[in-house]
Amino acid sequence: MSTAGIWTIAALTYAVFWLWYVGFQRRVSPQEVDTCMRLFNNADGWTTVQQEHLRRFLIEDDGKDFVMVNLLHLKSPRGESLGKLNEYGKIFLGSLLRKAGHPVMFARAASGNIENVACEHADDWGAAAMIRYRSRRDLMNMLPATIGSKHHGLKLEALEKTFAFPAAPWFVLGGPKIMVALCIALLSAVLHIATTL
Repeated sequence: MSTAGIWTIAALTYAVFWLWYVGFQRRVSPQEVDTCMRLFNNADGWTTVQQEHLRRFLIEDDGKDFVMVNLLHLKSPRGESLGKLNEYGKIFLGSLLRKAGHPVMFARAASGNIENVACEHADDWGAAAMIRYRSRRDLMNMLPATIGSKHHGLKLEALEKTFAFPAAPWFVLGGPKIMVALCIALLSAVLHIATTL
């Protein structure tokens, strides 16, 4: 294969990945948001304030990705709760990965709170996680299959309490956009060298 052919295939491969990972950045419409919010009419555990936060987050869609920041506190016994949370994660993350979403960070607490400013009853968080979503549209499209589902029930059964909020814009060094580009470039370079020997 020629040098031009190798690097053309590399560029096209990365372009396909980019289109999947970044998406087409179609913003959600107010009508789509209204349809989504009807899911919460009979949903348990969602306050009016939380629903309004979600509505505003969707309405203010910029078409770009975001991360959901989560604090988690498992019920006792922790082993049983962790098993339920893992079962939930397999189903939810499987669906998320198909939409180019993925965990960015997961960590267990190494101690109780070291700093706690003007926050009552904020102790006992056992883990923290950040989950990347490709777009707010993806979140909105995943909600019907999540709210009231069996796997979401597993999450609720596993957690004593949880806290989650979306954050954007965000940045992480060495994310998939960079790592995939480097891997494709490395493979192309090796193939180029192999064909010139």
